[in-house]
Amino acid sequence: MPAPLVGRKFGVNVIDPPDRERCRGVRVLGISGSSRQEGSLSKSERLLKRALAKYETFGCITEFIRLKDLKIYHCEGNYSEDPSQCIYPCMSTLKYQDDQMQTVYDAILRSDILIIASPIRWNNHSALIQKFVERMNCIENQYSWFGNRMIKNKVAGLIIIGHVDGIQHVAGNLFNFLSWLGFAIPDVAITSWVGENDEDTTRDWEKIEGNPYTQEDLENMVHSSLRLACSLKNG
Repeated sequence: MPAPLVGRKFGVNVIDPPDRERCRGVRVLGISGSSRQEGSLSKSERLLKRALAKYETFGCITEFIRLKDLKIYHCEGNYSEDPSQCIYPCMSTLKYQDDQMQTVYDAILRSDILIIASPIRWNNHSALIQKFVERMNCIENQYSWFGNRMIKNKVAGLIIIGHVDGIQHVAGNLFNFLSWLGFAIPDVAITSWVGENDEDTTRDWEKIEGNPYTQEDLENMVHSSLRLACSLKNG
């Protein structure tokens, strides 16, 4: 006999909020990979800021970075020439005086939780996020080549928004990258929304606001990442 047709049940797998006292002082960094000229027009960025506001209700210290606002040079592939030349601070940071990637490095290293928000661009994350990923090579290479793990006891989550069904592809790529860096992934680590295939974006925010699953995922991601971060932070 075939199994009954069932779908995801709203409100069934709710992550309980952590103890606020344990969360006080946890540092949360939100990085927006949207390329929109106005941040308020980006759905992924708006959800990211909502997530940061939720973290603040637990006494967390939040920080927000918009990659588009920073001058960040592309990775120049020093590793391909000689792995020992992919160093920290990054060669590009040392080479170009106006490179601002060190701002991102510093924020990540002092954070306990990292939330990356990206739109879907042709079934992948944004170009800004890809530039960020490649410039993080020097952090990862500190461990793989020099034996110095710079990222320990840190938690990562994602916010992914788009009009094509590329959420799992984007999440798979980014979580693979984050795991290599040393981030821990909580039970619920993704907040997402996929629009209809008419790709009319003018009513997206109204639909995101009205989607109970996206809102539940956001709440669960905050609670789940805090639970794991507090456990790691407090031993």
